[in-house]
Amino acid sequence: MSCMLRIWGENFDVDDFIFQSKISAYNIYYKGSPKIKSKPEGKKIESSGCSQEVSSADFDNFKQQIQDAIDYLNNYQQELQHINTTPEIQYAILDFGVEYDPNKFTQTQYLPTELLKLSSDLGIGIEISIYQGDK
Repeated sequence: MSCMLRIWGENFDVDDFIFQSKISAYNIYYKGSPKIKSKPEGKKIESSGCSQEVSSADFDNFKQQIQDAIDYLNNYQQELQHINTTPEIQYAILDFGVEYDPNKFTQTQYLPTELLKLSSDLGIGIEISIYQGDK
């Protein structure tokens, strides 16, 4: 999963959001739950949230991730409007995972205006996570 939509907030009722928006979540987590399930007495999750897969394109296929994200935002625009009407949501982010290429001096990723407008209108920020590839 190279592009995920992550939505969370300290007082976010994630179950109600999923019910109202009719979006299927890839992952759901709840404030106060253990960060590590095998250590229930350990650190707790500080907010509730969910994740949805937006693109399954490989980390080296950013152009496909972008197209998948545009398609996703267009296809689920009505459902995603709930982000703007749910005040308990503190963060809504499209997280693109890209591979770092150590053979390049600089690396840039272009974000088309269509993606920026769609995400902005829906109250969704954009993040690019850079991962070291296989050595």
